[in-house]
Amino acid sequence: VNSKEYTLNVLKTPSLVGFKMRLDYPNYIGKKSQVIESTGNATIPQGTLVSWFVETKNTNQVQLKTSEIAYNLQKDKELFRLKKRIYKNLNYTLTTSNAKLKEYENLSFTLSVIRDQYPEINVATQQDSVYYQKTYCLGTVSDDYGLTKLQLVYYPSSDEARKKTVSLALSASNFDQFTYVFPGNLSLISGVSYNYYFEVFDNDALQNFKSSRSSLFSYRKQTQEEIENEQLQKQANTIKSLDRSMENIKEQDQILKELSKAQKESEELNWNDKKKLEKFLMKQQEQEKIMKNFSKELNKNLENFQPKNRDNDPFKEQLRERFQENEKLLEKNEKLMEELEKLQDKIQKEELTEKLEQLSKQNKNLEKNLEQLLELTKRYYVTKKAEKLAEELNKLAEEQEKLTNVKDEKNTKEAQERLNKKFKEYTEEKEILEKENNDLKDPLDIPNDQKEEEKVKEEQKEATDNLKNDNKNAAKQNQKAAAKKMKQMGRNLQMQMQSGQMKTMDEDSEMLRQILDNLVVFSFEQEALMKDFKKIDYGNSLFGRKLIKQNELKQNFEHIDDSLFSLSLRQPMMGAAINSSLTRINFNLDKSLEKLAENEMETGVSSQQYTITGANELAVLLSDILSNMQNQMSSSMGQGKGKGKGMGEGEGEGQGFQLPDIIKKQESLTKKMQEGLEKEGSDGKNSKGKNQGEGQGEGQGGNDSSSENSKKGTKENSNPNKKEGYGNTEDINGKLFEIYKQQLQLREQLQNKISQLGDKANAGALLREMEKIEQQLLDKGFNQQTLERMQNLKHELLKLDKATFEQGKESKRESRTNNQQFNNNLTLSPAEIKKYFNTTEILNRESLPLNLEYKQKVQEYFKNKND
Repeated sequence: VNSKEYTLNVLKTPSLVGFKMRLDYPNYIGKKSQVIESTGNATIPQGTLVSWFVETKNTNQVQLKTSEIAYNLQKDKELFRLKKRIYKNLNYTLTTSNAKLKEYENLSFTLSVIRDQYPEINVATQQDSVYYQKTYCLGTVSDDYGLTKLQLVYYPSSDEARKKTVSLALSASNFDQFTYVFPGNLSLISGVSYNYYFEVFDNDALQNFKSSRSSLFSYRKQTQEEIENEQLQKQANTIKSLDRSMENIKEQDQILKELSKAQKESEELNWNDKKKLEKFLMKQQEQEKIMKNFSKELNKNLENFQPKNRDNDPFKEQLRERFQENEKLLEKNEKLMEELEKLQDKIQKEELTEKLEQLSKQNKNLEKNLEQLLELTKRYYVTKKAEKLAEELNKLAEEQEKLTNVKDEKNTKEAQERLNKKFKEYTEEKEILEKENNDLKDPLDIPNDQKEEEKVKEEQKEATDNLKNDNKNAAKQNQKAAAKKMKQMGRNLQMQMQSGQMKTMDEDSEMLRQILDNLVVFSFEQEALMKDFKKIDYGNSLFGRKLIKQNELKQNFEHIDDSLFSLSLRQPMMGAAINSSLTRINFNLDKSLEKLAENEMETGVSSQQYTITGANELAVLLSDILSNMQNQMSSSMGQGKGKGKGMGEGEGEGQGFQLPDIIKKQESLTKKMQEGLEKEGSDGKNSKGKNQGEGQGEGQGGNDSSSENSKKGTKENSNPNKKEGYGNTEDINGKLFEIYKQQLQLREQLQNKISQLGDKANAGALLREMEKIEQQLLDKGFNQQTLERMQNLKHELLKLDKATFEQGKESKRESRTNNQQFNNNLTLSPAEIKKYFNTTEILNRESLPLNLEYKQKVQEYFKNKND
């Protein structure tokens, strides 16, 4: 009985018949559900939904027990179920129970949870080698399961709360590479420092999409003034380097002369000569590469340099053309060097002589061109730096003046000291500018304001002391005085630079006209001498004299060459074609002397003919340049950039006066005439009566334009009128004399400009009309008829101005250059950006990201291999 009863009890024990586990992975994993049978052990991603299905027999209760809590599985007949989302490692036990036996079976399992890793991001940066306000960024992002978003975050360094974001393109994979050009099209404030970083988000929705940030980068958008300062400094450094390299070019030129002389004296090239030639060619190639790099760098700096005054700058345009010509010369030289290098072993003596002569000519052209470019670039940047200093001084004067208008609590000693420091920096920059200007072969006329600078410093120092002693009123007086002096200094500097440019253009055009005249005379003399050599033989008694004459012509042309070279250091329009033409003429002059002296008459006369042709071609080039210079001066009329006070009350020197200035001045005189007439009476009778004796006082000197006679006549006739009771006429006559004197000056100024005006007949009629107005001023004084004549004169001057403007203008359509400046918002392609970082394909350089499970397996694999 006992045995049977035991057997029945055994059959009723709670037991586990079947067991399986279903794993529903999170959406971001991208894996389908998985069913595991006969085991409760598994390695699962964090957040996996685990479902247990337990088939039992004789079981009333199944529990899943952990160290902290026990869960009852839901019963459905003999099947028990439980669902639970797992976030961390879980050690659990499944127990079965019934009414007779509690926790009869205990099965222990472990669920190992793989935590989702944070995404990884690495960013490298490189600054643009040309436009240094751009930063290229190359980054890699990765995650163990996937990426959802990539963004750029930027904000002012001083205010992190003003964060802004920009979304960037990102692939749906778990690894990507991206590029970005900062700041791109972002609207940043000039002069403000910014921080920025890149942030990437993974696809872990359960943890609200985890993110990682790159390193923090800094960026400051420079102001226009800072950009120009940096460009000027960069260009100055390049110019210094090029200046040093010019010495090497001259050394190479000397070596070339020695090589040419040696090969002419020897019948054939020996081994030593060939080695010298080989060494020379190698050094020449290296030097030309350096020159090419310098030329490109200078040209790029010139292209990027955009001063605030964005009007068309003829000097800059012409300088840019010179750089393009120089690059073509360098390329031409490079081809010749390659040709010599290929033929140096096979080359014959005659061919070598020809090639070396060709190389010598090209080197002379190149040397001249580079020397001119160097001087012109120095000159251009000295001019622009002076203009920039004048602008900075005007701004500093405005800041100084504003300080006197702020509240007393803001007008502090510290604020004044900041302005003192700025003015000191200005004086230091001015000293550097003066040194650079003195280094020019023909320095510009820059005013020396050392005394004024000392006065400004004294005023600023006194203002600082008064602010320190809390004497605000006295400090404001010193500040106003300092601001006034600074404004005057700034105006003086601007006017001096502007008038200097016009003066230089006038002087250069006159110099070029003289050179052109000398060149024409040279061409005629050379032609006459060539005809003489055709008629005489070597043994003729006149041959020696003619040969001496040929040598004198060569020396005369050297003066023309030197003059043109000096002119080319001031005017960029004297391009490479001029240098090339001069080199050919000098070469043919040397050849003609050499061949005629050796009794090779035919070759010598042929060289003379080439000289004449070259001189005529050069004359045509110079004539075109002279026309361009005259057109450029004419186009600057009306800009009021002349020397002297210009629009002042009769105080201008007249040298820089343009036609629009004369018109404005004439309008001003007409208004004064009208005001004087209104004081005298609208009919002008009183004026006429009072000045009856004025013309008589002048006598025959009325036609004389002498201001002394007119002044004398006015004084002599003013006193009698005063005695007759006409009131205080001395003051009236004084004003009348001023109008007469200024009218006389306007006529002289128009007469000075008449050579530049196209319609000389009309200009002459205007001069005669001005003379009549002057005579009427002396004869009739303030008179309605004189006023009408002055008004008509202004109208005729306006017509002349319009005619001058349209002079030479063709009626046919013509293209016009767009001078509007645009910001370059184009960005490089990712492939081009990667070149800055010397990158290769991702698979060749980067290990792909793995989740933790596979990382562990890889580590175990290599561990076993090592064992």
